[in-house]
Amino acid sequence: MAIMEGFNKALPLSNPYINDWKNEGKKVLGYFCSYIPEELMYAADILPIRVRARTCADTPMADAYMTPTTCSYTRCCLELANRKQYNFLDGIISCNCCDQVRRLYDNIRYKAPFPYHYIMGVPGYVSDTTIDWFKHELKKLKLNLENNFEAKISDEKLYDSIGVYNKSRTLLKELYLLRKHDNPPITGTETMNILSAGVSIPRQQFNKLLTQQLSEFKGKAGISDYKSRIMLVGSMLDEPEYIQVIEDLGGLVVTDSLCLGTRYFWDLVEVGKNPIDSLAERYLSKISCPRMTDGHPQRVQFLIDLIKEFRVDGVIFQRMKFCALWWAEIFMLRDNLKEEGVPFLDLEREYILSGAGAMKTRVQTFMEIMESR
Repeated sequence: MAIMEGFNKALPLSNPYINDWKNEGKKVLGYFCSYIPEELMYAADILPIRVRARTCADTPMADAYMTPTTCSYTRCCLELANRKQYNFLDGIISCNCCDQVRRLYDNIRYKAPFPYHYIMGVPGYVSDTTIDWFKHELKKLKLNLENNFEAKISDEKLYDSIGVYNKSRTLLKELYLLRKHDNPPITGTETMNILSAGVSIPRQQFNKLLTQQLSEFKGKAGISDYKSRIMLVGSMLDEPEYIQVIEDLGGLVVTDSLCLGTRYFWDLVEVGKNPIDSLAERYLSKISCPRMTDGHPQRVQFLIDLIKEFRVDGVIFQRMKFCALWWAEIFMLRDNLKEEGVPFLDLEREYILSGAGAMKTRVQTFMEIMESR
């Protein structure tokens, strides 16, 4: 598929799309969490890139500064920053999404600084008070971007940026709905490639590619040679190879609750009122991750609804080692799925794909259990 090749070009850390953007004299900022509004950066003509570290193979420096008992995603990011593999970035924006990302920000500033750094606060629960507070945080970020990059982020530019990103969310949801079919025209591995491209290239180019790809998928014969319909649940996952292991064993991944999946794009930003207000309300009230202390009932309902809507046969929890937030969340979700009679498998993992043999054995056993039901 020629269009899919366009997405695949965006998978390396530095890719042709970023290079073209930089050659036009424009800035590129990396961000670490889906609670950071990309629309604000894009409205300033800055390209927001989700910081990923898929090329990381070992973390000797990061182990020393963050300890080996820190999640491997943050250690990999620090390691690559120290190796200057993010030199295409003009700066980073982080937030207090979790303690480990918060410490990652501190270590990058100390050991591998960029020309620009900013950290914003995100409340831990949703209320009228915290939404108002978050609006203030977004106004501070907007002013900081304007002052540091000599940009003017007008309401008109923000409206346009919100429209571009809402278009992406609508297209991605359309892509996911194709996976509801008995014979979906797209695999979970291909979907992850598309999602990873979306946070690595200019959004208008991504929307154009995805529109073309959707037309191609709609005319494609569906996938029928699979054994079970699988849902993935968990934290940061941007590694198509991880999903490929599952799909090679006959488990077709048809949906997810991941921070680079449904929880990233499922909710639109409301239009028709003050854009900062709309951004604050959407980002704080979206389908949450376990950092939001009041969000578990909402997350459970979202999970159950997707299981029914996509006719999921079994759920695989991919739990990043040393992620305290997801340890607690999955502990509770197990009981919720038991009540619903949904089979599940809990796989602890490192950010770097390792132990593929043991993973295959456990997934194969899980598939056999589902087939025997």
